[in-house]
Amino acid sequence: MDERAAPSIDVGEVLEDRKLGPFHALAFGLCLLTLFVDGLDYSAANVAAPAILRELNAGTGAMGIVFSMGFAGILAGSILFGWIGDKYGRKLGIVLAVLAYSLPALLTIFATSIDQLAIYRAAAGLGIGGVIPNIVALLTETAPKRYRVTFVMAVFIGYSLGNAAISQAAATLIPEFGWSSVFLVAGIAGVLLSVVLVFALPESIPFLAATNPASPRLRVLVGRAAPELNIGPDTRFTYRRPKRETQFSLMLLFDDFRRIATPIIWLAFLAESLTYMTLSAWVVVLLEKTGLAPAEASLAYSLGQLGAIAAILVVARLFDWFGPIASTLSAVVAVAAITAIGLPGLSSPAIIAIAVVAVASASAVHQSLNGMVGGFYPTIIRGNGVGYATGMGRVGAILGPLVVGYLLTNLPAQTVLVFIAAPDLVVALCCLGLARYAAAQWQIAKPARSVHS
Repeated sequence: MDERAAPSIDVGEVLEDRKLGPFHALAFGLCLLTLFVDGLDYSAANVAAPAILRELNAGTGAMGIVFSMGFAGILAGSILFGWIGDKYGRKLGIVLAVLAYSLPALLTIFATSIDQLAIYRAAAGLGIGGVIPNIVALLTETAPKRYRVTFVMAVFIGYSLGNAAISQAAATLIPEFGWSSVFLVAGIAGVLLSVVLVFALPESIPFLAATNPASPRLRVLVGRAAPELNIGPDTRFTYRRPKRETQFSLMLLFDDFRRIATPIIWLAFLAESLTYMTLSAWVVVLLEKTGLAPAEASLAYSLGQLGAIAAILVVARLFDWFGPIASTLSAVVAVAAITAIGLPGLSSPAIIAIAVVAVASASAVHQSLNGMVGGFYPTIIRGNGVGYATGMGRVGAILGPLVVGYLLTNLPAQTVLVFIAAPDLVVALCCLGLARYAAAQWQIAKPARSVHS
């Protein structure tokens, strides 16, 4: 049969204009579960930090080395697994990243020194950093256009739930079994998850259409995503994209409107990580320094992660309506709340309440950046685009914990909290810049009620 006469389906149009259905629910649910386990592993070191310092008889600043080594691994993983996702597929990138953080987590239980712990956290960081660019790419390419930012942001509820769950696990397990127990929980959960993902996680349809349109998997996936379509044996699948974007080149990240957008995004990620990543790493220690008991500090962190779920959902919907302005508002709230944690004379309930707002609002800023970044880059370079942006964030995450570890040995907690909060002001300005620029050339999905949806 003449190929030109064969029926053709543009998978981009099919996916962008669809209502949410079972296929979306499966992809979303498995990505949410992946980020839940990612949150378990990421926060294991954070919630175990006070117990680690006590058991290993180390100074407070020693954990700064552990945190920074972990973020160095995350930086490398963001770029490495972003490349893997663009080259070999989002699914493979996710599965390998999950194993990359789960196996080192299991090895961490054998650590007997800060140096060993730092090495294991650097190894785990590869996987922790590698999961996010592939999940952002997969969901950006799967979600209907009018739900795209909300879809990507909402999945990070799993991350917050994982952070909250490991905090509760720490409060229960560490007094009885020691700090290594939380890493054992995270590692086992990750290994089991990787098996589930191999069999159940769908590949990105646009990725397959762009890289291997004759793939039998593509035919099956399109049939699952759009069961009402009449797909015959001779049906061809297409995905419109610029012809020059056939393989990754770093210059593509700065092509056309991205020559302005990419530097702003990178600066936003860099500054935001100096606040959020540093806060999440040190908040339990800082809360204890403000006078909270260890159990109260763990409770505040856990409640903050639960509060982040509500904050993420609110900011996600506001983002769909108003764009990056929503991130600006959340960043301003985060700055005020983080600074207020260290105010003198506060009662324990007041400190806990303020810490909940601080963690929740800072988390919403973090996930809003993750939610929007994928929309700036086309399918063929999306994993790399997200990977480099989040990688820039990890640069700040490497520096932040080290600096705070030093500051905590020389300055009161209240002053240190001001240093942690300040970079989110830069984030607020960056998001204002992106909002102004978006008026002319924004490539993210438009608000649901926009005539452009």
